[in-house]
Amino acid sequence: MWRFVRENPRAFSAALLVHLALLLLLVVSLDWNFSPSLANKPAPVHAIAIDARKLDAQAEKRRKAEQARRKAEAEKKRKAEQARRKAEAEKKRKAEQARRKAEAEKKRKAEQARRKAEAEKKRKAEQARRKAEAEKRRKAEQARRKAEAQRRQAELKRQLAEEKARLEAERRAAMQRVVDRYGLYIKEKVQRSWIRPAGSGARLSCVVEVRLIPGGEVVNVRIVRSSGNAAFDRSVEAAVFRASPLPVPDEPDLMNQFRSITFEFNPDS
Repeated sequence: MWRFVRENPRAFSAALLVHLALLLLLVVSLDWNFSPSLANKPAPVHAIAIDARKLDAQAEKRRKAEQARRKAEAEKKRKAEQARRKAEAEKKRKAEQARRKAEAEKKRKAEQARRKAEAEKKRKAEQARRKAEAEKRRKAEQARRKAEAQRRQAELKRQLAEEKARLEAERRAAMQRVVDRYGLYIKEKVQRSWIRPAGSGARLSCVVEVRLIPGGEVVNVRIVRSSGNAAFDRSVEAAVFRASPLPVPDEPDLMNQFRSITFEFNPDS
């Protein structure tokens, strides 16, 4: 009973008021209808008992309705709280998902930037390496061409020097042949102009130095090595003067070699 009162104070209060009202009506009715024969009429008491049971049933119905309402309200609150928690959890899940997605996107972009920077670094390094390699090859090729040009120039100089030396040797050889030929001509002319002195023996010879001027004219004769026979030596000097002018080349360079000539006079050779 007291549990019902604690759980349903409003219903208990309403039932109490109803009972008090019925009791008041009963008292008033007894005052208005009091007669000596009232004790023999129990009908009103029976009606009051029935009304009390109805009131109790109504109160119980209201109690159960209130209990159901509270249960429904509690269920509603529970479901609302459950929905709120679910929504909050979903919100947190989506926020965490968004955070992870943003973090992953951030990491992806950072990795992409790192790879791009690394690729750019490698590209520039490769470009610098190729540029340095190309510059190295260019300088090497330049040095090779320079060395080749120097080698060719040196080779050309060598060839020119060899050609010059060859030509000079040929010129000297040609001049020497001319000199030798004119030297033979001079010896022959002097020998044709020589007169053997009386009493000179055979196999006599001497070396004569002759000075000439252009045209072959003899200006001086000197015995460089005597034959040991004074008459023979004087006959040779006389023969040189008689042979003047001696045969000499017309070219000035060749003539210069005949301004002073030395030869051996040997009539028996």
